[in-house]
Amino acid sequence: MAAFFMKRALYNRAFYLMLVFGIVIAFLHIYQDATYFLDMVGEDRVLFTPYQSWIEFGLSSNYRYILLLLLPIISAISFSDTYAKDLQTGYLKAILSKGKMKAYFTGLYVTNFIVAGVTIAIPLLINLYLAFMTLPNIKPDPILDYNPLQYESTLFPNLYYQFPLLHTLFYILLAFIFAGMYATICLSVSLYVKNRFFIVVAAFIIDMFLAIILNMTQLYSWVPASFLTQLAAQPPVSLLAIVTIFLLGLGGSTYFYILGVKRRVIV
Repeated sequence: MAAFFMKRALYNRAFYLMLVFGIVIAFLHIYQDATYFLDMVGEDRVLFTPYQSWIEFGLSSNYRYILLLLLPIISAISFSDTYAKDLQTGYLKAILSKGKMKAYFTGLYVTNFIVAGVTIAIPLLINLYLAFMTLPNIKPDPILDYNPLQYESTLFPNLYYQFPLLHTLFYILLAFIFAGMYATICLSVSLYVKNRFFIVVAAFIIDMFLAIILNMTQLYSWVPASFLTQLAAQPPVSLLAIVTIFLLGLGGSTYFYILGVKRRVIV
């Protein structure tokens, strides 16, 4: 059933629409922001390299803000309203009548998570590739390029200096799993409401509400838009905060997803 849903995702126009949107943002960032530093290459040993000029690093970029702000919506539109569509079209009844309820909801859950992650990971990988094609590949040196903010504003700073590409790929993986978390939240909401617009914006609303509360209480390290950036604008970065937010988001939405399946479908 998971393979069946993957095929459906490949024929889903919303998935490609969000993928193209992310890729356009990736290209615009390189074209307007990263290439701006080409004339300055050589003035600073490390600042104008792919590791510090790609979209998720700390250099100020409107495109980065747009991508992180809309991450919950991009993640959800790709596939999270599939259950709602199947319910409206009557396709769900045909599936359940064949006794494939468990396979349907398991496949839907797994595919939704993966599709959301892929939707954000591919634009980030393309942006990183373009950064390497545009700027010189100079590995940061812990002595010559020492930056005290690096030790407060990113996870595993020693990894950044020893294996900067691996550190960068880790942050792409982090974006992947948080996109999956946002999509899971929206999928669980789809079992309780029928409005597809509300379904795809549910995680965005929760994310904005959470950000407002956390900023008011000065818990900046707990704001997803902050710690998903490779160099956070408001340090310090807390691994505990990242793990907690992810487990609460994914665990809570998974619980309500299972509960919704039992109450709305079985009963």
